[in-house]
Amino acid sequence: MMKGRSIILIGLILILLLIAFWAARFFVHSTDYTLGETNFTRNALTVVEKRSRLKLPDKSRGLNMVYEGSRGDAAFVAKIGIPSDAEDKIKQQIEQCANEDYHTIGPLSEKVSWWNPAQLKVVLEREYTVDSSYVHVLLCHDNQQVVLFVESLSF
Repeated sequence: MMKGRSIILIGLILILLLIAFWAARFFVHSTDYTLGETNFTRNALTVVEKRSRLKLPDKSRGLNMVYEGSRGDAAFVAKIGIPSDAEDKIKQQIEQCANEDYHTIGPLSEKVSWWNPAQLKVVLEREYTVDSSYVHVLLCHDNQQVVLFVESLSF
């Protein structure tokens, strides 16, 4: 009798741990956050790489990012500094993406002040899909700096 109760208790504990694990996993991937140059992590750059299918060159640095994941489908905009000597490498990757015609309604890029490619020299622009996400990338020159703007919206 005691052995049966112990097995049931252990089973319940394992189920609760599994529920807690999935709840924590959901929470981590469903938060909203804003990053600047001082707190833009390698993990955030990995999110940009994964969602855009671009391999960012070494020494790329995050300048700004807004991530919204708490309202269901995740969306983000990011501004990445690209080393000047790696511009051709990232440009070649972007050129391999087939340009698709999209017209998004209320994109996150319209809500942040630092998304300003219209004020810069746009070298290359692409709109394409990755899995079930719209991706918009712009490679720009900002004075002597190369910047990559990336926007991703799930649909």
